[in-house]
Order: sequence, then structure tokens, then C-alpha cells
Amino acid sequence: MFFSSKKSILGIDIGTTNIKIAQITSKDNVHTLETYGLVNAAFDIDETKEESIAKTVLILKNLIEKSGVSTNKIVASLPNSAVFTSVIDLPPLKDNELKSAIEFEAKKYVPLPITEMTLSWSIIEKMPDGKTRILLTAVPNSILRSYLKIFQQAKLEPVALEIEALALIRALIGDDKGSILIIDVGAKSTHLNIVENGNLLLTRNIPMGGDTITQKIAESLKISLVRAEQFKKDFGLTQSNLIPENIKPILANIKSEAKQLQGIYQARGKKFDKIMIVGGTANLPGLNEFFSDMDAKIVNGDPLSKLTFPADLKPVISQYAENLSVAIGLALRAH
Repeated sequence: MFFSSKKSILGIDIGTTNIKIAQITSKDNVHTLETYGLVNAAFDIDETKEESIAKTVLILKNLIEKSGVSTNKIVASLPNSAVFTSVIDLPPLKDNELKSAIEFEAKKYVPLPITEMTLSWSIIEKMPDGKTRILLTAVPNSILRSYLKIFQQAKLEPVALEIEALALIRALIGDDKGSILIIDVGAKSTHLNIVENGNLLLTRNIPMGGDTITQKIAESLKISLVRAEQFKKDFGLTQSNLIPENIKPILANIKSEAKQLQGIYQARGKKFDKIMIVGGTANLPGLNEFFSDMDAKIVNGDPLSKLTFPADLKPVISQYAENLSVAIGLALRAH
């Protein structure tokens, strides 16, 4: 990880279907959203050819220019699908023993040779029995090189790179010490994150999301993807006579995974205080009600709640807030 004392930071979230940015400046613990932007484009993490990188650089530079970004200091997210994340407990160790112990443990959780990965870790908490709880992340070197190459060619200076879940926690949860399940419904995939006392305890990825729902609507009603997307936004789960039943198994799979995590958590004698629905599909009509049988308060995340910006811009910014959650959380990292 890299760090900087700069006050103005640009968060960059390169997602599976679009690129989102948010520039935030902090002074006296007041965080001001200076500018933001998003564009429908994506960098294929499995495609590391130079032309793919060059295309993403061009799109990113154009987005930054049009958004009026004034800093080259960035914090960027690494894609959930490419990062291996685990929470591990280590016995009492001296500081100089921690690195080798973590690397040894990582071999049990990371499916690729350690020599091909870049490891990062942070201490979540010191346990009463003397053990240390560690959040371990590992990203393939090939993907890390591709991302760094994009930023280098775009003349941007990475302050830090981190996983999306940590950015979401920073943007949406902040000082909340409760037990929260974040259901992040993205375009291509859904990410489930258990957060306790502000710390990430467990994360799980499901390869289905908003685009999966749109595709099912288009297939069932024999309409274009553009019309299907509009149907989804307008009616969601509230009009069964207009929206086909075959989208419900997709959401049922997501709920099934969420309930499985809830069961694991309850087996430890704990329960979720709330379930937070976030992501580009979070505003799907009827979605909160769909999860209402999970015995927890269902809420939507609001990444704008910790920010200041001109009041007359709220109606516009609010339309994109859910999509900007990760970018905002990234930009808040250095403050």
C-alpha cells in the first residue's frame, strides 16, 4: 500500500460495466465532494493486452477531463472477482514474526502460488485470548501490473489500492459499531460482506447481478436490453403481471447465500442489526421487501450522508449515489 498526506483525493472505481470517479477534499473533518463522473465502459481484468489498457486509459483520461478533476492523487479499487480475501486468526506473535506467519497461512487460502501474488494485510483486532485477527488480501501480480500501467499512462499517482468492500464500509458505515450484512448488487455480480464493529469479517461473491435480471426480462418478454432495463427500473418486483417470474430465482439465489451467511453468524451467537442493500440495482422497486423476511432491519446505503456539496445538486447526484459508493469510499481513505 502507498500513502500520501494530500487533502484532495480522487477515488477511481473501475467496474465490470462502468468506470466511476469521485474527488473529495477534506478540511477540519468536513468532507466535500468536489466533482464526480461515471461512464459506461469497463476494463476486462482477464484481458491484459496493450490495446485494452490503452482504450481504458483513453476513457479514464476523458472522464477525468470532462469532470474537472484537479488532482492526480488517486485511491483505486481492485476488482472483487480478482482479489482473494480471508480473515485469519494468528496466535500471539512478535512483530518480526508476523510477516512470515501470514505468508505461511496465506498458502492455505490463496489458490495460486504466493510468488505470483501480492499480499496485503491489516490487523482487525487483538483477541482476549491473545490471538490477532488479520484481514488478508491477495491480488495476482498480472492484474496489479495492468492496473498500475493504466494509472501510469493516465499520469495518475496511486496513493493506495484496496478492495471494494473496505471502500463500501468507509462510505456507508463509518462509525456504526453494529453487525451489518452488506448486499452489494452490482451489474455482473453480487458481493456479500459481513461487517462487525466497522471491520470486514467475511466476504462472498455471487456471479449474478443486475445485468442477469435485465437479460432474463429481455428473453422472457422478447424485447431489447434497453427496454428490459427500463422495465426493471420502473416496475422491479412490484408488478408481477409486467415483470416475468423467472427473475425471482436470481434474487432467490442471492437471498439463499445471504441466509446461509446469516446462519453462520447466528451459530456464533450473534445476529445482524441491519441488512444494507447497495449497488447499482439497490433501488429496484420491491427489492427491500424481498429481503424483509431475514429478521433484520433492511436499509439502503447512502454514500452522500458524510459529504457536503451544494444543496441544489442533490437531485442530480442522488440519481447516481448508489453507483458512486465505492468511488466515494476510496476518496475518503486518505482523510
